[in-house]
Amino acid sequence: MKKNLKQLRHEKRLSQQELANLSGISLRTIQRIEKNESKGSPYVIKTLCLALDIDPQTIYFDLEDLDEKKTDRHQEVSAIEPIDGIQRPYESNTEIKYINFSSLIVLLIPFANMLSVPIFYFLFKKRLAHTIYKDLALKILSFQMIWSIATIILMIAAPLSIVCFPSIPTSILDIPLFVWVYWFMLSFHLITTLVISFDLNRMKRSIQFIPNIL
Repeated sequence: MKKNLKQLRHEKRLSQQELANLSGISLRTIQRIEKNESKGSPYVIKTLCLALDIDPQTIYFDLEDLDEKKTDRHQEVSAIEPIDGIQRPYESNTEIKYINFSSLIVLLIPFANMLSVPIFYFLFKKRLAHTIYKDLALKILSFQMIWSIATIILMIAAPLSIVCFPSIPTSILDIPLFVWVYWFMLSFHLITTLVISFDLNRMKRSIQFIPNIL
C-alpha cells in the first residue's frame, strides 16, 4: 500500500528537520512535498527514500493537488544543500564507490584491503557531506575488517577439517585447505562488493545487515 511522504516520515518517527538533516534535502523542499505543492525531482525522491530506507515506489503523490506551475527549476536545483560548501550528495556517492572498489585490491594482494579502504576513507572523509554516506563508508570499512578477521580464523581452522572429515578427496588435498578457504572468501568478498556497488547505483541502502563496529 502506497503512502505519502508525511505518513512514511511519521512511521520512522522523524520530524521534518530530522529528515532534512539525515537526507541533506532542504527543509523547505520537504515541506513543499508534504503539502503537495511539489512532487520533487527524481533525485530528491531517491535521496529521501534512501534516508527513510524505503522503496521509491512506496511514495504516493496526490497529483491532482500538485501545482506544477509553482515548482520552478531553481527550487529543484537548490533542494540539495551542500554542507560546509564541500560537496553535494551525488558527488559523495561517487566517493563511496571509490572506497568500495578500492577493496578489490585484495584480489591481487592478500589482505591489502585492510590498507586500501582506510586510506581511501580518510582521503574522502571530509568530502562525505551527509550522514548517510558517512554511515555507508563506515559500514564498508567494517565489512573489510569483519571479512579479514573471519578469513584469517577460517584459514587457521582449515587444517582441523582434515581430522573432522577424513573422507575429503585426495584431489582437493593436493592444494592446502587454507588456500581453498581463502579462494572461497575472495569469491564472497567480490560478490558482496559488486552487490554494494549495484545498490549504490540504485540509491539503495544495501548493507544494513553489516554492523558498524567503528
